Amino acid sequence: MYLEFPRYLYFLFTLLFMKKFCTSILVLSVLFLSACASSAPMTEEQQAEKYGVTVERFREEKRAAARMNMGIEEHMMMIEK
Repeated sequence: MYLEFPRYLYFLFTLLFMKKFCTSILVLSVLFLSACASSAPMTEEQQAEKYGVTVERFREEKRAAARMNMGIEEHMMMIEK
């Protein structure tokens, strides 16, 4: 005759494992989503301030970059050179 592991202990171990697993998945997903949500797009005023130009000048340069099929960052780098 052999000793049988009680069924309620299997159930208990399963619950404990699932609780830890679900908690860790929840924590990781919350951290990931909070990291993604923290970077909001910049407004035109903030971008103009970043490049040290007025808002009107920034809008003109943005239109000029679009005409040349360039991104605004690439265009502003080209202008600075």
